[in-house]
Formats: sequence, C-alpha cells, structure tokens
Amino acid sequence: MRDIIQSKRKILLTGATGFIGLALCYRLIKEDFDVRVLLRSPSKATLLPPLLIAEQVLGDLHNQQSLLEACAGVDTILHLAGVAHVSDTKGGDDTNVIGSENLLKAALEKKVRRIVFLSSTLAHAAATNSGDITSYGKGKRESELLLMEAAHKGLVEVIILRPVNVYGINMKGNIASMISMIHRGRLPRLPALTSKISLLGVEDLANAILLAANSEQTSRIYTVTDGRDYPIAAIEEAIYKSLGKRLPRWRTPAVILYAAAVLAGAAARLRGRDTGISARTYRNLTADNLFNNEDICMGLGFQPTQNLYQVLPEIVDDIVSETNSFQSR
Repeated sequence: MRDIIQSKRKILLTGATGFIGLALCYRLIKEDFDVRVLLRSPSKATLLPPLLIAEQVLGDLHNQQSLLEACAGVDTILHLAGVAHVSDTKGGDDTNVIGSENLLKAALEKKVRRIVFLSSTLAHAAATNSGDITSYGKGKRESELLLMEAAHKGLVEVIILRPVNVYGINMKGNIASMISMIHRGRLPRLPALTSKISLLGVEDLANAILLAANSEQTSRIYTVTDGRDYPIAAIEEAIYKSLGKRLPRWRTPAVILYAAAVLAGAAARLRGRDTGISARTYRNLTADNLFNNEDICMGLGFQPTQNLYQVLPEIVDDIVSETNSFQSR
C-alpha cells in the first residue's frame, strides 16, 4: 500500500503574483504538484488564480525565518521573485542578490533537492562583458554564481533559465511603452532600422520553467527564446496594424530620436521618476540583441508554441484599454 500511495512532489514558488509568476500559476493548476507560494502580504493572495490550490506562506526574501518555513518539506523551488529591471539602479539589484542568497541558505538547511532560478540574458552580458551591461544583469549573474557554486559542491541541483524580453498580456518594457505611445500619438515613426531582437512568450516561458523542474539535467544554464528573430521595423509596423493606424511615411532621423531619448531620460531623473526611456532605450532599438534556443530545445525538449505577431492584437487591446482607463480618471 505504501508503494501505491505516493505524495505529490512539493514545490515552492516565489514571485507568484508577478507577470511571469501568474502565467506559471495558471499552468500549475493543471500540474500534479503540491504547490506552496511565498507571499509578502495576505492581500497578494487575491491576485492568485481562483482555481489554484496552493498553501500560502507569508514572508519575503529578507525574512530568514519565513524562508525556512517556506522551504520545509519542499523538493523543488521555482525562484522567480525579484525587483524588475525597470532601471539601471543599484538598490533593486542588491535586493535580488541578497534575496537569492537568503533563499539558497534556507533551501540548503531544509535539504531542498532542486532550484530553478529565473535569471536574464542580461546576466550573459555581464558574464561576457559585452552587449547591454547593467547593474541588474550583474546582480543576476552574481546570483547565478552563488547557486552554481552550491550545485558544483553537490549541495543542491540547479537549473538556471535566462529568458530574453518576455511578451504577453500585462507585459512591461520597451514594446509595451511603444504600443502606448503610438496609441496616444506621442511616438513618431522610428528611423529606418535594420536591428533585430529575440523575444519570448510568457506562456512558453512558464512551460520552460516546468520542463526545468522536471528535468534530470543538473547544473545547467539555458537561454530561452521563441526561436524567432524580430526586426524592430516589423514590430513597429505590426503595432500600427493592430492599432488600426496608418503607418506614417515620414521617419524620425536617428539623431533626433537619440536626442529625444537622452532628454526624456534626463527629465525623468530630475523628476525622480523612471519612464523607461533613456539613451539605453535608443541603443536597444538600434543594436541587434539576438540569442538562440538550441540548447534548451535539445536539453529539455523545449518547443515554443507562439510568436509575438500571434498575440500582439490581444496585447495591444489590453494596453489600449489600460491607457484609456488611466486617462479617463
């Protein structure tokens, strides 16, 4: 009888109420796990999917006692929590590193078998000292090194996922800002750009996280993309089409776009606000940022199921609705 009745594998999810965390929660409804989520406050529980059966532990990544309680009896941790890289400030990135270190200590004390850590391709830039180097990326890389050191010592199994920019309903970042600004008529047509970027759907990322949780692979770092190269010019055109707007013939000269981005960033800093627009935004628009997903496809059997153009109309409708609602207040 003991061999027949087997308990479900217990997993701990951090960052459950974030953009990616919520997409993963909806996937977990259909998975055969005993789910536990770490929440910073009871009010956060209202954001979880109603059908998700999950034990809730109140605490955060700076409260070691709450982390010990959260890790007790856990087989696998899906570590998504952290301060999003909305700017290149130092404080949030220190928080990410310290939080990951605290969680690792609790996991080792409670004999957790595996940790799946959601990093970023910005950690690749930090590791190789090339591309878009930010303090956020350096923090993610530092967290990676802490986890991999423990894995190499045989203390815990670790799979690290480095997703590129993620798209989906409720997305943030440059593309979401572009959609909102084009909708409001505040963004002229971009210069004739030839740059391309890699992207990833949030549902595909949720699938990749589960593949990493269930895999027999250990001590590996995987880059995650949807396998497509997206020209910035094609994304802009698709946004105009989804908005039902005619694409302007006149293009903004590159020098004007650069100056506007620099001024917008400077003005935002003076007001103590972060709009996400800066000289870095211009660099990201005009430089290739491409990655491939061959390793994760081969190693974990990852198979992307969507692309940006398929879900863009829904994303645009959601952002337009949110923008209109905000403006009507």
